[in-house]
Amino acid sequence: MLDTEVWRYIYVVFRRPSDAEIDRLMREAWLKSKARGKNRFVRGEMLASIPIWMAVVIAVPAFEAFAKHSPLSVRSTWLGSWNVFGDLILLAIFLLGGYLTGRWRWTDFEKKYPEDSLPPWK
Repeated sequence: MLDTEVWRYIYVVFRRPSDAEIDRLMREAWLKSKARGKNRFVRGEMLASIPIWMAVVIAVPAFEAFAKHSPLSVRSTWLGSWNVFGDLILLAIFLLGGYLTGRWRWTDFEKKYPEDSLPPWK
């Protein structure tokens, strides 16, 4: 009995969904996003770029400092005034990239799922 339940769980978790199921899930996600609005969708893409920016801002100097084999170089790498300025420039670039990605994805979804083709699913 336990064997069949385990195999059923493994099948459900690791199965490859069909193209029709993927398309249905994408349409449902698009309907939810469209109901929330374009601004909120784009803002969500912008906010999703912030953790990536934080990883770059923290990880790159840490790797550089540890490559020098000096624990004091970690603090000097993170606290330099030029580094703060550069980090803010990177933040602006990441936010712009998130904004452009959000706008691109929104127009892509509008083209892929036009208004007249929506509720009937495959």
